[in-house]
Amino acid sequence: MHNIEHLPGTVDIGVRVEVRNEVMEDVNEALYESKLIGYPEPFTNKVRTFCQNPGGFVSQENYDNNSLAVVNGHSYKNTKSDNTNLAILCSHNFRPPFDEPIPYAKKVGELVNMLADGHILVQRYGDILAGKRTWQEDLTRSNVRPTLPDAVAGDLTAAMPYRTLMNIIKFIEAVDKVVPGFASEETLLYGPEIKFYSNKVKMDEKFNTNIEGLHCLGDSSGWTRGLMMASVMGVLMGRELIFDRFSQQALQTLHRYRAVMFSPTMLMSLVLL
Repeated sequence: MHNIEHLPGTVDIGVRVEVRNEVMEDVNEALYESKLIGYPEPFTNKVRTFCQNPGGFVSQENYDNNSLAVVNGHSYKNTKSDNTNLAILCSHNFRPPFDEPIPYAKKVGELVNMLADGHILVQRYGDILAGKRTWQEDLTRSNVRPTLPDAVAGDLTAAMPYRTLMNIIKFIEAVDKVVPGFASEETLLYGPEIKFYSNKVKMDEKFNTNIEGLHCLGDSSGWTRGLMMASVMGVLMGRELIFDRFSQQALQTLHRYRAVMFSPTMLMSLVLL
């Protein structure tokens, strides 16, 4: 409506991985939640871990009036499982003329839901490599027991994009080199796990948009994800506003009278006052 120029945003499409606590024991004790990032060949998409839950439980979330089921995970303070779960997400970035990353990710999720009759789908990692679906009886014989009872055994490869799945497989293989057992045949992969982002507003290095006087900050700008990055963006914007408001001549006058040495933080306080 306001003709603000923007670029298609990022969408993360992936799975939630579940392994025995013994596999992740060293990582859990040292880091509790590890942050692993890779760029597997040949596609070199960014692939990362997210939301690690030692002794946790896989869960289902519903969006769009329960029309889309996505997987997540959490931990309880007093109730623990025998498993650790974490997300592995593959970032997808699109360029014009395509401008619908969120509907694209939803379609992927809907396909996975379709195969699981509206539920979360779960498959053993070894079955993916063997090119076969997982059956419910396979899960009952597995050492890794699913912590999401409603998950339906099936075949993620029939719905997940090739690029996404290959990146996840390569990433799991890489993690297995530092966390032996991570790529076990009995490792469970639940899908879909999807994270949506806002479209990226086109801006220069001073956060100027194509609309004069309009600046976009934080997660809504599409350039950050989380409180820390959004806060830094706000600080940088504050500095730009300060130095625009106080010309070099005014600063020189302040220094000439040597009333006080003003740091950017102190100048920010003056502006707010």
